[in-house]
Amino acid sequence: MVFFYCGIFITLWTIAAVMLINNRKLAYTKWVCLLLAVTGLASFSVVIQLEVLPWMRASLHAADLTEAVRVFTIAAWGTEYHFVPFLFLMCAIVFTRLFSARMLTWVGIGLFVPIAAYLATVPPLYPEARLGHPYFRILAGIYVLIGVVVYWMRYWTESNSAYKKNSLRTSITMMLCMSFLYATDYYGLNYFLIGKNELVISSNNMWQFNIIIAIVFMLFFVYYGMRYGFLGIKLRIEQQKMDYSMKNLTQGALILNHTLKNEVQKINYLSSRMKSALAQDNRDETMHYLSSLDKVADHILDMMNRIKERTGEIVLNERNERLTELLDYILRSIAPTLQEHGIELERNYQIDPLVYCDGAHIKEVLNNVLVNAVEAMGRMNGGKLNVSVLEIKRDVVIWVKDTGSGISAENAAKIFDPFFTTKKGVVNYGLGLNYCYGVLHKHGGNIRLVDTEPGKGTWMEIRFPSKRVRGKQVPDRSFAAEGGVPSGPSNKGTAC
Repeated sequence: MVFFYCGIFITLWTIAAVMLINNRKLAYTKWVCLLLAVTGLASFSVVIQLEVLPWMRASLHAADLTEAVRVFTIAAWGTEYHFVPFLFLMCAIVFTRLFSARMLTWVGIGLFVPIAAYLATVPPLYPEARLGHPYFRILAGIYVLIGVVVYWMRYWTESNSAYKKNSLRTSITMMLCMSFLYATDYYGLNYFLIGKNELVISSNNMWQFNIIIAIVFMLFFVYYGMRYGFLGIKLRIEQQKMDYSMKNLTQGALILNHTLKNEVQKINYLSSRMKSALAQDNRDETMHYLSSLDKVADHILDMMNRIKERTGEIVLNERNERLTELLDYILRSIAPTLQEHGIELERNYQIDPLVYCDGAHIKEVLNNVLVNAVEAMGRMNGGKLNVSVLEIKRDVVIWVKDTGSGISAENAAKIFDPFFTTKKGVVNYGLGLNYCYGVLHKHGGNIRLVDTEPGKGTWMEIRFPSKRVRGKQVPDRSFAAEGGVPSGPSNKGTAC
């Protein structure tokens, strides 16, 4: 049995360590890690009680040291028993993301008061600790029940389909594991007695199966973490490679080549338009295309200055940028391609955010994502490109949806890998989305594939964290004359 007890706390503490290493900045991750760490204290104390203390009494003959270790087990087990329901409820509340950090502090203090009041009125836990008072079992049950309801409400009220499934996975895992723990360690318990020379457990003995909780949690954690993302992290070898690929693969020159490839395509389109305008002796249109060429040249020079030669390191030159203006710039630049392939542009700007970012790199990210969408539809002649800017849980999000050829499940798992590409041709390096990942990661944001289906299209998401948002306003509903690109918040069916 000692082996199983070791398995419980080792499993829980390992998961907590992995989560903390991968996503230590997320408040919910910190609370879940604390919950897992505290939950493991009980099994850790049992191992000490059953193995370490008998050995110390028989071999060391050091009464003071032995008593200090026994007191530690009382403190550890008492902490687990009295605070796990509180931590579970706090995890549920933080998971809703409805409260500010200051409000969470006050909520935590309020929920802590009943536990503190109980501890102040029960018999002392020393020299012998007796856990399992009926009053506390009721109090723990209330905390667990409220936590289960909050988790379920968080899933039920999630309106964004992109996050609803992840909320369901997280909620079901936390609710099942905590409900089982309450049934074994609280409802099914008469008392735990940590005596001076013995450990007495009076219960329905269901607590012996707590290893099942640890195993189930580990399986959920590994399976969903690798496949979809779970509890705020995504455990994939590919993602770990992406985090370091920009530094380890010396991609600076190749990324610049990729940028040049995209910009040369724009130059070809613009020069073709200029020839037509010159043939018709249209001075205004010619000047317009010359101005666009100047912008392309400026963008290339800017990118050359931002990417350190032969190092692959992305250097940010940040300032406040109007995100819709960056989007409109790219949309104007690809307007000739949209017209050539008969692609309909649909825009939905729900907000007009001011974001602290590197405009040159973000324009290149937007260009990569939009060009990929256009190329996917270009192979099918026609289609619809939908670009949305919206706010989700205080973050600024850009959605790019196309009705193109889509991506197979096998390839979808590799799209952010360096040098992976499904495009044929020597000018396609497979660095575009890997570069996009590096830029967004450098900004503290994220880019991900939300959904795709072969033959039906692809849905990409670009996310900027709330800490980079300097302001939001209602978008201008007017139409931008240049390039035929509308600037309104919900201009549907406007072809470029």
